[in-house]
Amino acid sequence: MKRALILASTALVLWNSQSALAQTDNDDEIVSVGTIIGESLVTDLSSPVSVLTSVELENRNQTYLSEILRALPGVSINRSGPGGALTQIRMRGTEASHVLVLIDGVEVANPTAGEYDLSGIRAAEIAKIEVLRGEQSALYGSDAVGGVINIITYAGTGQKFWQASLEAGSFNTLDGQFNAAVPIGDLATLTLGVGALTTEGYDISGTSGEKDGSQSRAINVGVNGLDIGGITLSAKYTDSKLDTEFDEDLFFSGRLDDTQSHTMVDTQSARIDASFDLGGFENQITLSGHDIETDSRASFQSVSDGTRRQARWAITKAFDQHAITVLGETERETYEITPSFAFVPTRPKNTAYAAAADYRYDGGNFGINASARNDFNDRFDEALTWKLGGTYDLESFGGRLRASVGTGIKNPSLIELFGFFPEASFVGNPDLKPEESFGYNFGYEQKLLDDALTLAADYFRSELTDEIFTDFSSFPFLPRNRATDSTREGIELTADWDVMDGFDLYGSATFLDSEENDVTEIRRPDFLASLTATWQPIDALTLTGSIDHTGEQLDTDFSTFSPVTLEAFTLVGLNAAFNVNDEITLTLRGENLLDEDYQEVVGYASQGRGVFAGLRARFD
Repeated sequence: MKRALILASTALVLWNSQSALAQTDNDDEIVSVGTIIGESLVTDLSSPVSVLTSVELENRNQTYLSEILRALPGVSINRSGPGGALTQIRMRGTEASHVLVLIDGVEVANPTAGEYDLSGIRAAEIAKIEVLRGEQSALYGSDAVGGVINIITYAGTGQKFWQASLEAGSFNTLDGQFNAAVPIGDLATLTLGVGALTTEGYDISGTSGEKDGSQSRAINVGVNGLDIGGITLSAKYTDSKLDTEFDEDLFFSGRLDDTQSHTMVDTQSARIDASFDLGGFENQITLSGHDIETDSRASFQSVSDGTRRQARWAITKAFDQHAITVLGETERETYEITPSFAFVPTRPKNTAYAAAADYRYDGGNFGINASARNDFNDRFDEALTWKLGGTYDLESFGGRLRASVGTGIKNPSLIELFGFFPEASFVGNPDLKPEESFGYNFGYEQKLLDDALTLAADYFRSELTDEIFTDFSSFPFLPRNRATDSTREGIELTADWDVMDGFDLYGSATFLDSEENDVTEIRRPDFLASLTATWQPIDALTLTGSIDHTGEQLDTDFSTFSPVTLEAFTLVGLNAAFNVNDEITLTLRGENLLDEDYQEVVGYASQGRGVFAGLRARFD
């Protein structure tokens, strides 16, 4: 049975085309990722992009963003315990720190650790997700080695609505969310989002000890489309808190002990945009800030505080079939860890400046794009990244070719540079060099059955130099640059099939080979596949089934510091949504219905079968 599910998931997934949530017909075709200013069609981009609209998000109806991302090609998840625990995302075999994550235009990676932890964001907050794969540093700078995840919350909407949802179920879980957009005459639209979740969880040590749960809450407020003297302003502020319980390795045995440890994460982010036309040139100025305070209360208590401040000015001009965009940007990151025994300056910082240019040509059935960016950093040599790409439509065959080649860069994180010295025995290395990547992608997309079926395949290959790793052979542990290269290559397959009215399928499969010096790298599954099928037997009822398969992968067993193989697993879910009327929807959801016992990180037990019931209300 499981083999049949896996084979099926390599072919197709279903998305329902109906929803009580209003959206445009082409919401999955227009994206803001992949361009410096404005939006573009997915078919105009030379790199593959996947889009999850509000319809798909509602149909799968999963609590955490990380679980929904399993449906996409090239994306793997590693979660250290239940919902709310540390959750890493890898794209195309890159490290977790090689994926740039934007939420409403704000870069949200932790400035201290250099990567984004997906544990704190819930699906109920999100209106749309755009995932662009491959090296994208020419547009986005450091971090965009494996790709970019652009998350758009309901704070970005300009249409009047309000909606609320409440869900309860297994593991004593209670999840509530409220979103609203209120126009103020013709001046602007105010937005508000409030959400909270609590779950009792389970014992992640697997010793049948005390359960490890989490509690979170978030609030965001924004204003969109405020026109003052020809300048259009938008702004957003978000404050979120996450408290997660966990078990730790008290005796350095490589195995978790049942403890009462917990981590509190307090995050604030803000952004303000000003858009205006000057002399026929479209301008956009953006100021943003992101602060994360992490208070870890375990056998050794530590508090870290990381900040990021960014300012950017982009100018674009379109004429005939051409478009040129230039960008100037500055960024400063700081961090502090208490207690710190690394003997570094108080609140060490990293300041960077960048200039970038992007050219695009639209020739009707073919397009060309070229981008280049130069980064100036007060700690590293200046770095030039670039990207070339093109698309070609085979109109008579319903096909489309895409190809791109480019470079990516990832600067060392502040903690890798300066470190700290709590129980982890980890110090920094100020002599680290940035990681650099060169990669290319060839893809083909074909429409069949009067455009009801879309098939796509992409081949990619990337080579990473100066990879940063932690050297456990010395004490204290020290980050270093590898002398050997890391090579990642694979094939991504997707299929989107509108089988009949009320029955659609969408699926993805990824085959990956990721090696460093001819040795398979850890936490890179060799095979990923997903199938989601949605059936609407009657107008009021929508049924959505999902199958997400993760192939076997290596990890490090810290009891012996040797590699260990984590077995493949398949997660099966089912969601039923019944529309009582045009405004009220009842939901019933089951996850991990096969009650798989699996590990995504060695030593961390998995969450078993769960059932959840919910209520949604929306008024436009």
